Amino acid sequence: MPGPAMPGMPMVPSPSAVPSPMAPIPSPAAPPPPQPAPQPAAAPVFNDPFASMRPPEGKHFDLRSPQDDGRPSISVQRGGGLAARVILVIAVLIASAVGFGFGASAVGRRMYNSANYGAKRVKAELDEMQKTISEIGTAVAFSQQKLQNAKKDPLSYDPELMSKLAMVKLDPRPDTSRIFKVNYYLLEDLAVDRLMTYYYDAIVLYGEVERHIKRTKADKASLETFASKMADGSKPAVNYGVVFSSAGKLAIGSLVEIGKPVCKGGGDSCSASDYEGFMIRSNTGAPWTARKIGPKPEGDKVVPVEKTPLFEAVMSGSPDQVRMEQYKQRYNTIRQILARLAATRKELVDAIDKAAARPDLFTF
Repeated sequence: MPGPAMPGMPMVPSPSAVPSPMAPIPSPAAPPPPQPAPQPAAAPVFNDPFASMRPPEGKHFDLRSPQDDGRPSISVQRGGGLAARVILVIAVLIASAVGFGFGASAVGRRMYNSANYGAKRVKAELDEMQKTISEIGTAVAFSQQKLQNAKKDPLSYDPELMSKLAMVKLDPRPDTSRIFKVNYYLLEDLAVDRLMTYYYDAIVLYGEVERHIKRTKADKASLETFASKMADGSKPAVNYGVVFSSAGKLAIGSLVEIGKPVCKGGGDSCSASDYEGFMIRSNTGAPWTARKIGPKPEGDKVVPVEKTPLFEAVMSGSPDQVRMEQYKQRYNTIRQILARLAATRKELVDAIDKAAARPDLFTF
């Protein structure tokens, strides 16, 4: 064996390191020799603190389930996820129901408060309307009492009444925006119905009073002339009747003026049961003649009326009388409207006052 290399001498390879001349020449395209498979890393070693534990005498540890349910662990995990989703859906539904309940409650409370606010507006409008209606009613009632004390027709011309009505302020008229722009949902149906009736009658009353004042002012001279004639007795009240003529095929009625009654056995005065007839005349200025009264005529028969000069005069009438009749019609319409308003007002005011006094509810 060669000895160790001396300093300054080259190293001589060993005979085994020299390739044999008989060895085959390696091919440059030959694959590399196979490498050995890597060995897996060893598991880390750690100390188990429970390794020294032993079960009591006669006992042993059994960590297995006492009964196999046959379900793999993956199914248990899936069941747990489904339960979580079901719980989540239930929670969302409960939250939605609670939110809807709070929302519906808030809407209902707002509607309730809106109805209270509307009732307050209606009450204020009714109070303003009632001031004007009371002034008109007071003037009419005073005139009625005065005419009754004087034993006159309650619809007679009264210049003092017209002066008081002219002093009533009819403007501003009822405001439609306060009445019809109100939430009536939570008000009683009867109260709403009476409110509309009262409001309509009040507007009609304002218009009738205004028209009555203007027409009476224009007809003042004729009304005063007719009233003076009635006061002087120059034109007493006249009664009219109908007499029948059967000279032809049809019975014809003629309008006549009726005078004093004709009593049985004569005499100037008697009770109605002793009337035998009436004094009549066919025209103004014609002589009076007696005509008997008869039994009650049949109600299913009609008799034409002849157009005599008296009939034409009565139908046309004097201009003063025509204007007086128009005055009475207008005045009577005002009285009727005041009566309807008085009948409606009490129950209406009670319902509106009750709604206006309700406290508002808290809302978001």
